[in-house]
Amino acid sequence: MYNTPPIGGIAAGFGGAAAASPWLGLQALWLGLAVFTLVSAGMAVKRILPARKG
Repeated sequence: MYNTPPIGGIAAGFGGAAAASPWLGLQALWLGLAVFTLVSAGMAVKRILPARKG
């Protein structure tokens, strides 16, 4: 509605998968944690590397 990505629809999809199959819900949880870890590590490296160049 406000030119934002459909986060609610994605969350509802994950919720539906979790309700339909506990195994799929668990896999979605682990996938989310893995993506969060990779993004956090990438941001940390991006923040640290330019400081070392100086």
